[in-house]
Amino acid sequence: MSDGQRGISRREALRGAGALGLFAALPARLLADLVELVASDDARGHFLNPVELRTLRALCAHFVPGPPLDPDPGAREAHVAEYIDLLLGAFEIGHPPIFAGGPFSQRDEPGAENDFARFLGLDALEERVWRTRIEGSLGRPEREWNGPVVGWQQRYRTGLASLEAASRRWGGEDFVSLSDWRKRWLIRMADDELEAFLQLAWEHTLEGMYGAPEYGGNAGLVGWRMTRWPGDHQPHTYTWDQVARVDPEEAEAERRALGNAERYLGRKLERNG
Repeated sequence: MSDGQRGISRREALRGAGALGLFAALPARLLADLVELVASDDARGHFLNPVELRTLRALCAHFVPGPPLDPDPGAREAHVAEYIDLLLGAFEIGHPPIFAGGPFSQRDEPGAENDFARFLGLDALEERVWRTRIEGSLGRPEREWNGPVVGWQQRYRTGLASLEAASRRWGGEDFVSLSDWRKRWLIRMADDELEAFLQLAWEHTLEGMYGAPEYGGNAGLVGWRMTRWPGDHQPHTYTWDQVARVDPEEAEAERRALGNAERYLGRKLERNG
């Protein structure tokens, strides 16, 4: 990569975020750089350490597999684990990327300014709520208006450690090295505490896979392209024909689903008859 194309270093990114104090004032490329900086297997994340990140990548890739298990891009290609790590470390990088701006992304217009990439500032109450959600209440009275809160940071740190411990105990090796069927078996055998973490990680995986790319996931719009969703088009509008005309692929998918349902019900009636 030439000097003109080289991404910023992690030190430069963090120094730039701290110096400006407002993510809204930074180039749209910076957030993508912050994700790219932790995308290698030996890199430390914005909150997670390299071992935790590798385990999280494997877990997210199990939830939404990509090549070679599935020909379509999956969670690894969409940088889902990096999205989650950026969320966990949101308050470590200056202005936290919590609420994307607006009104238009104009992502269909090459070179146009993306308003979504300029993140909004948080007021005092919003910051307290999000810090409590991410960091936990930490015994601070102002964060415990509804009682103590275990934050996402601790839940991921504990949950990933529990997943690794269960993997070594029942599978004899770390989670990353387990085969796909052994991962499935291990997840199905999870106790209540590990199951609660897996549910949280599943929800965040869906966010990072199919959410707006400005938050750090859905890299290259692979989540939208895989599902054939065109994404946001503001300020563009649809024509009447585009709204009223039946989409051929959607109609075909509906026909297949109805046919499968009819065959399933037919077999079930035969067994019950």
